[in-house]
Amino acid sequence: MSRELQGFSLIDVIVGIALMLIIFLALFGVLRASLMLSTLSKAAAAATELANTQMEYLRGLSYDALGTIGGIPAGPVPQTATSTVDGISYAIRTYIVYYDDPADGLGAQDSDGITTDYKIGKVVVSYTLGVLTKSVTLVSNFAPPGIESSTGGGTLSLHIVDAAGTSMSGATVTIINTAISPAVNLTTFSDANGLVLIGGAATSSEYQVYVSRAGYSSAQTYARTSQNINPTPGYLTVATNQTTSATFAIDRLSALSLSTFSPAITTVFSDTFADSSHLATETNTQVGGGALTLAGQALSGSAQSTQLAPNNLDGWGILSATTSTPSGTAAVVHIGDATGNPLPDSVLAGNSTGFSSFPVSLTAIATSSYPTLTLLAGLTSNSTTTTPSILDWSLSYTEGPALLPNTAFTLTGAKTVGTDASNTPIYKTVVNDSTDATGQKTESLEWDAYTLTLPSTPLIESCPAMPYALAPATATSTALIVGTPSSNTLPVLVEDSAYNPLGTAKVVLTASGYAATIPTSACGLAYFNGLTAAAYTATVSAPGYATTTIAAINVSGQTATTTVILP
Repeated sequence: MSRELQGFSLIDVIVGIALMLIIFLALFGVLRASLMLSTLSKAAAAATELANTQMEYLRGLSYDALGTIGGIPAGPVPQTATSTVDGISYAIRTYIVYYDDPADGLGAQDSDGITTDYKIGKVVVSYTLGVLTKSVTLVSNFAPPGIESSTGGGTLSLHIVDAAGTSMSGATVTIINTAISPAVNLTTFSDANGLVLIGGAATSSEYQVYVSRAGYSSAQTYARTSQNINPTPGYLTVATNQTTSATFAIDRLSALSLSTFSPAITTVFSDTFADSSHLATETNTQVGGGALTLAGQALSGSAQSTQLAPNNLDGWGILSATTSTPSGTAAVVHIGDATGNPLPDSVLAGNSTGFSSFPVSLTAIATSSYPTLTLLAGLTSNSTTTTPSILDWSLSYTEGPALLPNTAFTLTGAKTVGTDASNTPIYKTVVNDSTDATGQKTESLEWDAYTLTLPSTPLIESCPAMPYALAPATATSTALIVGTPSSNTLPVLVEDSAYNPLGTAKVVLTASGYAATIPTSACGLAYFNGLTAAAYTATVSAPGYATTTIAAINVSGQTATTTVILP
């Protein structure tokens, strides 16, 4: 008996649908591409028709009338216009200039001295479809009806270069002159040789020139004013049958990133045991009367401080304590890690037995291994009626520099645009700004050498040092230490044997009852603020260099920089 035909399985249906979907998507892609190609073709045809219509309009004008509104030569033709065809917007730009034909010599070498041989008309129609921008360009020559003749004006020859003096094409050049009638307001672009040649310009001493390009600096002429008595460069002058030449330099912008920091400071954690708020744990001890003592009838007890975990920690400083130990009693202080375990003697000598004589220097404790410390108290007595006391304890540490937000600054470039009546330079670039809430700010600036001033806060260090010499298309970062110096300060500069600054060094400064550690900046400087007038010892070390100690550094007031050379 033959088997009956089976129906389609679910897998067969899914595969069939998938195949149909693939075929449909392929056909849809072909249709979409076909429609896009058709749209592009229609748009190109419309743009070509608009360009031809505009060019025919130019050909219908007399030679003398052929010019643009605000252009050189002047005429009735708008420089820019728009038209919409089938929902697509077209921008129409018309550019008409005199042309100096090389057949009879160029510029000063022209055999008949006339550089306005004939006119060139250029029409550019541009449009955008989706993300595509297209254009159609038509160019035509327009000869005078008779022999060439002078227009009664002169020629503007503008050369656009970069910072190295290399000719730059594609720069936007705007020429304005409102002192003549009709007024000139012409925008064009430098050619492959970086040149803009404008013949037939009316005689005048009021030609303004502005040069720019996206992502580049700008250059321009400047007006003579009561403030700018001697503008550089001033407005250009065009004389009859003369060529006025000028060079304008622009180049890519650069980035200058500023970060403002407050100087490193030495802070002291101190507990006078007014209450137990600075204690994490207590065992058989109590706080009362401004002292930590044994509780009840206990013969021994201990206490642990809350954690000390400074931000931007540079180094641990001095452990101090005031104790009272009647006969038969003892009070010692240990230094513990974040969990309250005493540091080994290999890290801090004598810590296992505890310290009863103070101050104790903690500068040997590596902050990378121990960024958090605790103070541990140990009290013992051989009598229930007598108790030792710790009246206070403290631990100092140095932290910073820390980012300082909202710091006002002024950046001034070295380039000038003229002088005032007192012959004082007027600078081209003056930026008044401030760092943001994070203490940072990036400025886009043209190539120049910049100095920085702070209007309201003293500048302690700039690294790198000023002036900031910016080359085109570069990024430079600078760190500024900002703050009001204390009564007594000491800058320490660390260099190698070739007098190069060492940014990997650290300076430990000590005196009686004082110790602080500050790493050097990238420029090799460690700045100690908040000192008292005294004699200090600086111990300087850096990876790969021998440790050097400078003793008897007398600090009094704003002490001059101490330079340390590491061998």
